[in-house]
Amino acid sequence: MPRADYMRRVGFVVAIFAATMLLFTISRIVFIMYNHSLAEALSMGEVSRALLHGLKLDATVAGYITALPMLASLASIWLAHLSNSVASRCLNLYFIAVSVVMAAVQCADIGMFEEWQRRIDSQIFIYTPREMLSSLSAVDFLAAALYIAAMSALAIWLYRTITGHLYATPPSKSLATRAMATLLMVTLAGLLFVCIRGGVTTATANVSKAYFSSNMFLNQTAVNPLFSLIDTSLSGDDFDQYDYYTEERAEELYTQIMADSSAQGEAWLNTSQPNIVLILVEGMGRTITDADVKGRAVTPNICTLASEGIWFDRLYASSFRTDRGTVSTLSGFPSQPKMSVMKYPAKAANLSGIASTLSNAGYATRFFYGGDANFTNTRAYLYATGYDELLDESALRLDGHRSKWGYADDVVLEYAAEAIIERMESGMKSFDTILTLSSHEPFEVPASILDDERLNAFAFTDRAIGEFVERLRATPHWENMLVIIVPDHGYPYPHTVSSHSAERHHIPMLWVGGAVAEPRCVAEYASQTDLAATLLAQMSLPHDDFPFSRNIASADASHFGYWTFNNGFGVADSEGIAIYDCDSNEVLYSTGDNADSRIERGKAMLQTTFRHIKEL
Repeated sequence: MPRADYMRRVGFVVAIFAATMLLFTISRIVFIMYNHSLAEALSMGEVSRALLHGLKLDATVAGYITALPMLASLASIWLAHLSNSVASRCLNLYFIAVSVVMAAVQCADIGMFEEWQRRIDSQIFIYTPREMLSSLSAVDFLAAALYIAAMSALAIWLYRTITGHLYATPPSKSLATRAMATLLMVTLAGLLFVCIRGGVTTATANVSKAYFSSNMFLNQTAVNPLFSLIDTSLSGDDFDQYDYYTEERAEELYTQIMADSSAQGEAWLNTSQPNIVLILVEGMGRTITDADVKGRAVTPNICTLASEGIWFDRLYASSFRTDRGTVSTLSGFPSQPKMSVMKYPAKAANLSGIASTLSNAGYATRFFYGGDANFTNTRAYLYATGYDELLDESALRLDGHRSKWGYADDVVLEYAAEAIIERMESGMKSFDTILTLSSHEPFEVPASILDDERLNAFAFTDRAIGEFVERLRATPHWENMLVIIVPDHGYPYPHTVSSHSAERHHIPMLWVGGAVAEPRCVAEYASQTDLAATLLAQMSLPHDDFPFSRNIASADASHFGYWTFNNGFGVADSEGIAIYDCDSNEVLYSTGDNADSRIERGKAMLQTTFRHIKEL
């Protein structure tokens, strides 16, 4: 039998693995407690199952973390001349680094889950440290620092204690003892490899291994955040990951989906060359515009304007993030479940743009944003897709309230109104786009309209939009103006709205102004991506460069809403809703008839989208 000192080396490896698993479980419990509003309806049995299923990916990450200490222990068996204290100090430094990284990733994951509704992934690397910290209040920052300090201290204490008790004994020089200890270590290495691989079946470790329920919060709870971050960071640019059909079948389905919508359809405007203002409103989904507080509408100005313009009642946002929603709106291009095409400037530069088409038609194009337009390569995308001028916080120099994201919406919209009026008075045809930001967390606005800080921020933006529209209405140019108001994405309000649901992605769209022929409510199901083809068709301009955009006014168009979430998609039409998860390859939710047809449509959209990205 090997001597006790070598058994301590073996015990050291086992103890490090077990301690790491314990730390992950503690972090998962904290995650559940922090998200108590989503967890309060769960039974103890469901929570227990989430903890148990979470062990699968926990074991994979614990295997990675334990691999280096295992190799160090194996080396120490044969390199007895090395100082045991030096090895212990090196291991302690390694564990300090591991502990801090683990705590920081877990903290970021817990903090972002409420907004992202998924565990942390490689999308975080799109954002600069300044952008990530912009959403944190002083209290949030302090809480995050305390969490990282506490979890790091706990992990460091556990690892140091194990190292001190099980790695301190000098090894024996007996050849037989070393050989036996080596055999045990190699056996442990094999077990660690199985953990890292995710088992002995053909399927290696992946996020779907943690999924076990139709409740997405339970599935997300079971996912290890470090695994999610590492896996998505190493997965690379796999543009073939959604190849559900042969190329011929995918093309056939896509052709059916994009059924001829080239006809102009009914004329909704009384002029083909209006001056256009497009307001992309941060996060103002239908759960917000339909909300009220004790009978008082959260967005009274948009609700009032809806009665005098064209109201699109069944429109769905393409995604859940501003960068993706911006591309979907301005380029008529569907969002992607796990990536943002804006992150790839070389590809995004090849996308079509409403601004480019209008520029070719003689329009001056301009973009206003109160924040930093370098955010997720936005500046490069906007210039590449046809904007002549970009005015962000670096150029505006406004005298008004600033949040951590930039200037408040009231001063930006006031500035934009004056600039737009000045341009119209010069006789130039103009296409101006404004991206708001005040209704983004941390919801810091210079007004107290409602008690709820989130709803108050949306009410503030609504008031600023109302004042903006009235400022334009008061000019003689109003009769030739079209103001389009549409969100970049929806918002998870209330908390019970899940990240993949139709409610989360249902958004309003409103066309208002003197250019509108008559008020109407458009009842057809549509997507945010359909704005491009619909607007250009109303202006008798070609929209062949927007292959994913359908003319909503065309009777021949295929009418349905389509959206993506974290590795999944949803489709809604007049017959029902179908939501599909690409990790588990299962239908998460379905209503109405012909759900299989909607899933087929969604898969074809997803596959064709990525084929298009690959070719950009």
